[in-house]
Amino acid sequence: MILVFGGTTEGKKTAALLDFLGEPYLYSTKTKSILEIKGNHISGDKGVDDISILCKKRNVKLIIDAAHPFAEVLHYNIFHVAKIFNIPVIRYKRSFPDLIHLKNVSTFSSFKEMTDKLKTSKFKNILCLTGVQTISHFNEITSSRKCYFRILDTPHSKEIAKANNIQNKYIIPSNPDSNVDELVSLIKKTNAEIIISKESGESGFFMSKVKASLKTNIPLWVIERPKLPPFSYKVSSDKELLQTWYTIRKRINQYKNNLRQGYTTGTCVTAAAKACFIALAQKKFPEQVNVTIPYGDTAKFLIFPHELTQSKASCVVIKDAGDDPDITHGKEIGCEILFTEKAGVHFKKGKGIGIVTLPGLQVKVGEPAINPVPRKMITSELNELCNYYEIEHGIEVKPFVPEGEEISKNTFNPRVGIVGGISIIGTSGKVIPYSNEAFLSTIKYQVSVAKESGFDEIALTSGKRSENILKPLYGHLPDTAFIHFGNLIGETLRLASEKGIRKITLGVMLGKAIKLAEGHLDTHSKNSAFNPEFAVEIAKTCGYPLEIIEKVKHIKLANAIKDIIPFSQTEPFYLEIAKKCLNQTKTVVKDKVALSFFLFYDNDNIIRIS
Repeated sequence: MILVFGGTTEGKKTAALLDFLGEPYLYSTKTKSILEIKGNHISGDKGVDDISILCKKRNVKLIIDAAHPFAEVLHYNIFHVAKIFNIPVIRYKRSFPDLIHLKNVSTFSSFKEMTDKLKTSKFKNILCLTGVQTISHFNEITSSRKCYFRILDTPHSKEIAKANNIQNKYIIPSNPDSNVDELVSLIKKTNAEIIISKESGESGFFMSKVKASLKTNIPLWVIERPKLPPFSYKVSSDKELLQTWYTIRKRINQYKNNLRQGYTTGTCVTAAAKACFIALAQKKFPEQVNVTIPYGDTAKFLIFPHELTQSKASCVVIKDAGDDPDITHGKEIGCEILFTEKAGVHFKKGKGIGIVTLPGLQVKVGEPAINPVPRKMITSELNELCNYYEIEHGIEVKPFVPEGEEISKNTFNPRVGIVGGISIIGTSGKVIPYSNEAFLSTIKYQVSVAKESGFDEIALTSGKRSENILKPLYGHLPDTAFIHFGNLIGETLRLASEKGIRKITLGVMLGKAIKLAEGHLDTHSKNSAFNPEFAVEIAKTCGYPLEIIEKVKHIKLANAIKDIIPFSQTEPFYLEIAKKCLNQTKTVVKDKVALSFFLFYDNDNIIRIS
């Protein structure tokens, strides 16, 4: 459960975001609210004991403090309780302009300092824009000055004003907005000689007050916002809140058995591209979009606009990689699209996207590192939109990742010839949690389901692509018998053997197969990389000429071998790789399991040994 302290613009935005995410939450305000939300609304002052009881009773795992910046006591109560229960707190703070350089503005550290100054001032007509809760601070001056109070147009606010003995003629019920002219009119109507405001920030329309002050040449006195407790997380926008939530969610969910799936970078770019097209067609960005990913699932994304002109649009989404330790999780993934006269959809490199410089990948040398499946997803989505909106334009698609170049330094991209940024990958549109501990628990569950369903035979592949190649050859097996090992070949075989599986078919693509043949039962790039010296030894053993061996010696990608030694079912090099893979896997399961091994390059190039 998430506990939100709201009653502000930031609180409304927080509730809307949690509604979009489908997360359960409590929405706490000082007074009753008519805000329509999916969370449970509670009201009333909340002291330390009240917040403690809530956290304990409702099993609160996260607090989002989106309360007013002047709710100083509440902020410190939240901080105190969070420390006791070790609950992370996100402070959704307002954006504030720099007060130092603003003309007509004087600042005060407290209401007392400001009212003491008012007592000795010449001002007789005062317009207070500080809210109904602050009326009591002016009790010492209301008897000798005309103090007009703008308050919310609600029964509760009017009751508070009446309780403070403020006459109706000095009460101005109004809902604040950014209209400077209306505020200027109010200043003239009350003959105000000075304006009093709190440092209310952008969402409190502070700059409108500054502009009205300048237009009327009337001084603006401002009570500075109090200092906040040292919260661990501070955000000032919906985008930052979403990014922080994705980061914290892993900590909150770390003891849950069910792992969350996420979406690939390719899916994120597809969503951003779709939003850009809609913006160009409708002259306005949508707040969110849905995209269809391979195998029919739907993913939804919030849209954060960047730019919109007559023929060009750009925006970002925030990547949710679920519970996978994905390096781009929580990062901005964006796309720019441009309507052109050149027919078709054309992909260009954007900021943070790498360029392919070596052969062996699925994309040609010189092209931006955007794999075939994401290209197909994006192209299909844009073609559908062209038909729907009856727009006949060529489209230039330029994915970008603002932090991509920096992120790529912590990947193996430079080693495989992708320079200048990350690659846009993915075959299913989804990210499956592949962290060792988490992923193994998923594998264990899948093996148990297959076994309990009465099957002693399973088929293991690294992912959806290799599964699709293997499935037609094993039509007698149900979907539950096809299990993805990711990179954890050895651990998956051990789990299956321990569960009593007696027949295993293992299908491996060429890149992982060469690592496995060398003895790497975990083929993740952080644990093993392509070793050209091992490939050279295989080529020598198989009796290939020196010319071939020299070429193999200098390659950096396993898939580049097929350009030197064409892949076929009878080619000695690949037969030797397959045999070594089978021998390596047999060392794990011994004689307990009957093993068959498939080496894939693509659908038409398959080697089987057993």
